[in-house]
Amino acid sequence: MKDRYIILSAIIGAGLILGTLVYVKKNQNCDESLGICPVEEQVVDSGTVTEKDGVQVIRILARGGYSPRQISAKAGIPVRIEMETKGTYDCSSVFVIPSLKYQKRLPPTGITTIDVPAQKSGSSLTGLCGMGMYSFEIEFN
Repeated sequence: MKDRYIILSAIIGAGLILGTLVYVKKNQNCDESLGICPVEEQVVDSGTVTEKDGVQVIRILARGGYSPRQISAKAGIPVRIEMETKGTYDCSSVFVIPSLKYQKRLPPTGITTIDVPAQKSGSSLTGLCGMGMYSFEIEFN
């Protein structure tokens, strides 16, 4: 009887070890299209923010965090934030901009636009997930 418990414990232990190794290996070579890998921090300068009809357009991917996380925009010009989701089901799908008292649950897939009035030079705007784990910041110069 004691031998059965030892064998059973060894099988369970081996399964846990194998499962952990598969999980670690999968995340090392993760495919962003699966939506399970957190986005990496990415810095975007003001040259990558597009301007259309007098409005700055900033596209941010919400999935496992926000990308890009640091954005520079021009002060004194309205901003349209386009929150893009692609199979997003984590906490980054609940989007909050505290200073604007804005909160919205984003659809799992699609683009949600948020119009932001012109901001003063030197100010910044922070967006957060519903749990406060993920964030991005737009700095106005």
